[in-house]
Amino acid sequence: MRISTTQIYRQGIEAFGQQQVKLSKLQQQISTGVKLTKPSDDPAASSRALELQQSISIRTQYQVNITLADNRLSLEETTLASIETMIFRLKELAIQSNNAALDQVSLRAIAVEVEERTEELLSLANTRDGNGDFLFAGYQSTTQPFVDSITGSIQHVVYNGDQGQRSLQISESRQITVDNSGSELFMELSSVTALNETTAAANTGTGVMAPAHVFDASVYVPGPYEIRFTAPGVYDVFDVTNAVNIVTGATYTDSADIDFQGIRTSITGVPSAGDVFSVDQGQYKNMFESLTTLSETLRSFVSNAQKEANIAGFLTELDDFQSRVLDVRTSIGGRLNALDAQREINDASIVVTKNTLSTLRDTD
Repeated sequence: MRISTTQIYRQGIEAFGQQQVKLSKLQQQISTGVKLTKPSDDPAASSRALELQQSISIRTQYQVNITLADNRLSLEETTLASIETMIFRLKELAIQSNNAALDQVSLRAIAVEVEERTEELLSLANTRDGNGDFLFAGYQSTTQPFVDSITGSIQHVVYNGDQGQRSLQISESRQITVDNSGSELFMELSSVTALNETTAAANTGTGVMAPAHVFDASVYVPGPYEIRFTAPGVYDVFDVTNAVNIVTGATYTDSADIDFQGIRTSITGVPSAGDVFSVDQGQYKNMFESLTTLSETLRSFVSNAQKEANIAGFLTELDDFQSRVLDVRTSIGGRLNALDAQREINDASIVVTKNTLSTLRDTD
């Protein structure tokens, strides 16, 4: 077969063009430092490079999560440290007030500080993080968890959060808890004077029962009791265990104290004849209730026996609260250490992955 001169020239020009394309590609790789400019350059390497880039992005997000978790746990640890300092002061005040030589003026002065410390505890329990989320609200992070309220004559704190604990992913196989439930920390303290109150489902009146508490531990008698309205404005207090009335024909006053066997509660509204409100032993009481009882004890003209019994109970509950705070702080310390360790692991993994990606994608 004959090859014409024109064909030879054409082949030469095409060869020069191909070399020019290769040269241009090499110059682009040199200038950008990347040899995989499009998937067709090396389909297998491009696919692997994409996987590695995704891996780096995921691990980078884990590092962001670790920083968020570290900030939130550090804030919680700082908050609990402030609470622990407050506990020491409350213990000093309780021991100081348990002195028969102190007059009522001195006791009321101590009560004022106890009330200030109660407000401080309420403020710390409602701490927000940098995003404005409440620290101790569980999953209800946008709802203020602890709210001061009053029902009848009884002042009390209502918890509006839940028992959830939020977690963040810090590696492919690990999540870490970044908060603690306020219910567990502040509202579930074991106490021999814990009470539960219930309203009978069959009640027809508008009476609402306030939380019951032991206001006089020196005469407190545990057991189930019922406040039974025998007529509008008249009630009995019935001892269920002994099947006997311990209060008979008492006159009901809306929002007034109802006291029996060292227990105090209150009812607001208009109960009907036949309505029943029950008080029984409970398992838990909250720290705010303990503080309120201490303040009431110091402000009132109570006997030394009542004061000593109430303060002894408060100190026991305060020790339980302190142990709970220490347990949570210990847990937070362990989680912070785990975050530091996982951060180093993620950093090392990112470096190795980037080196592997470089061998596939970057210009030699």
